[in-house]
Amino acid sequence: MFSNRKTFLHLGALALLGVTGLRAQAPAAPAPPVSAPAAETLPELPALQAAARAVEAKLPSAVVPPQTYFDLSPVQRDRWRKFLPQTLLKLTRRERVQIVVLGDAIMDGAQAEPGVDPVLKSFAGVFAKKLAAQFYYTGGVRVVRPGGKLRAKESMVIGPEILIQPVYTSSIISAASALSTVGFQGKPDVVLLAQGLEDGLAGVSAADVMVAFRSLLDTARGKNLEVIVAGPIPQAADPEEASLALTRGPSSVLREASAKAEVLFSDLGDLSRLLETPPGTKGAGQIFPALMQEYQSLLNLLPSQRVMTPTTGMHAEMGRILFQDLMQGAPSVPWQISAAKATLVGEGQLALEFEVANTRRDSLTVTLLPLVPAGLKPKDTNPELPLEAGAKQTVKLNYTLTATRDLPLTDGKMRLPILVVAGKESRIEDIVVPLRPFSMTWNARTAFNQEAEYSPQLEIENSMGSKLSATWESNWGGKAQTGKVELDVSGSEVLKLALPLPVDGKAPLRQVLPLKVALSANGVKQSFDRNLEITRNMGLKEAVPLTAADGQQSAVTLRADADSMKLFFTLDLTGVSLTDDSGGNAFELLLNLDARSYGERLTPGATAALRITGKAADGAAVIDPIAPWAFGSGYAAVFEAKEIQAELSSSAGGGRRLTISLPKSYLYRHEWALGNGNSELGLNLRFNGGGRDYFLTRSRHHGDDAESLSVLELTDKPTQRWTVRVE
Repeated sequence: MFSNRKTFLHLGALALLGVTGLRAQAPAAPAPPVSAPAAETLPELPALQAAARAVEAKLPSAVVPPQTYFDLSPVQRDRWRKFLPQTLLKLTRRERVQIVVLGDAIMDGAQAEPGVDPVLKSFAGVFAKKLAAQFYYTGGVRVVRPGGKLRAKESMVIGPEILIQPVYTSSIISAASALSTVGFQGKPDVVLLAQGLEDGLAGVSAADVMVAFRSLLDTARGKNLEVIVAGPIPQAADPEEASLALTRGPSSVLREASAKAEVLFSDLGDLSRLLETPPGTKGAGQIFPALMQEYQSLLNLLPSQRVMTPTTGMHAEMGRILFQDLMQGAPSVPWQISAAKATLVGEGQLALEFEVANTRRDSLTVTLLPLVPAGLKPKDTNPELPLEAGAKQTVKLNYTLTATRDLPLTDGKMRLPILVVAGKESRIEDIVVPLRPFSMTWNARTAFNQEAEYSPQLEIENSMGSKLSATWESNWGGKAQTGKVELDVSGSEVLKLALPLPVDGKAPLRQVLPLKVALSANGVKQSFDRNLEITRNMGLKEAVPLTAADGQQSAVTLRADADSMKLFFTLDLTGVSLTDDSGGNAFELLLNLDARSYGERLTPGATAALRITGKAADGAAVIDPIAPWAFGSGYAAVFEAKEIQAELSSSAGGGRRLTISLPKSYLYRHEWALGNGNSELGLNLRFNGGGRDYFLTRSRHHGDDAESLSVLELTDKPTQRWTVRVE
């Protein structure tokens, strides 16, 4: 573009040329007398202006090609400044941006052509490509693998790049440890947390997800990194109404926690942007199967898979959803849910009430399909709800509590997912509300080194909005206790409940005992039963039995030994008949060790299992690569698998034995005071072989959760202490 000054100069010159041309074409006037020559007459300003306009009209109009990059609206810019201000600054400067993706099985499933990293075809790769196209003139996306070189990108375009560093971890429990070790090997700017899929399938509690998310957020912000949270996708196995609900608990927790921390949350399982209700389908009996058939076409449904992963096409849609949520937020749907209440109406009966409003200017038929979370079963309801434009209606849904042990009340809230369908759109709405008139919150996660008795920290919460008088009763091991509580509005009280633990030195290593607790108030009585797993601290040189997962008798035993240089485990496989499978392996062993110091080990943390596999024949077993945080949060080293020895052998009598040794130097954060009962290791061992599974301890906590482990004291005279875990 010319400046105004240059434009006027050019137009002025053109105008003079135009006037000269006009004068040349005018008819000749009579010549003046020679004796009186007339002075030359200059054109007046209006004539010059008219001539200039005429010439300008003949000039070609300037065409400026539209810029599709860095074209943010004021609303989009404000959104970026709220969630990712540092990243926005780097992108506008066309600087390299690195994204660490902490993902579980949601990262799997995408297929790429030979020579192309599959991560580029995943939702994270698609999202990064859209960012590069938005902000960079040229450039692209490149995948970084820890310990390796930069992988080739799809198109070799010179320019700034967005780097993606994928870090796989099967649970959000270990996300902070994975970030602080592998994730920090590069120079990340953004952490993209894509967890909750495997946690939902494993039944990880809302409290565990919340604690792990806070740890991840603290770790990221400690390095001044920005965070994006991508919620998990639903599953669609048979029965679909239960499978769809599995991941909604972690998803709703992550959504709440992200909002509180002012972190961007994107629901990658938003059905409103993945599916369209097929035309012609009417009623829940037709709509639900049609939607499920369409959704299942977006998933990899291999029978050998325990998790349904997204197809390449669905990864592309998920990447688009994530980019849209960053740029402008999730689109609205033609309904709105509000004023939800979940109320106990009798022993084992729950009523959910909420309002549904039609937010469009046309009439609407809303189909409501309550999903089936663990421990609950919806009763028959009328799912069809006609609504006039702008109208709202109260909906009541009834549930039966099928198993109080499955009630997700670790935070006093009910999380009830509802599939809502209206017109072509559908979405799973997660209704999260306190349980009325009261709830029972289990504050205790795991308690280590308990001696004569244990307090489960059960807290009664008043959610009625008025004062509440309640009575409670409990039974543990045949011992009954009762009590009363008086609660103010929104008040709460921890029950003074003490459970006696075994004091007999010959007590079994592991027991699972039911704790029955019932609460009565306002004419309503409800049980909140739980199982408690108690495991006795084991010592060195003590042969302890492993439990068989099938409940049948087991003769497999574990013994631990230690000296100043190494830690040893001996597994006697009595009664186990090993046979090589089609892959050439006869057994798999998962060994978790929490080797933090004593004080740290009593706090939440994560480990990563050592995976050991081998053939049926005698010989050395194979140790898989070891995660840097394998021995507990805070570890960040490169561990050589060859330094860990594992060997299968046979005795003269035909017995089989697996021996494992680890160097003490690998457990460098542990005090290693042999003979001291407080010099402890968190321990669990799971063995699969001969068609059966065996374990030292097992709970609903994720296997890599430090609070899922038992205790090994580095002494041959262990104390009579227990690990107690609420199930």
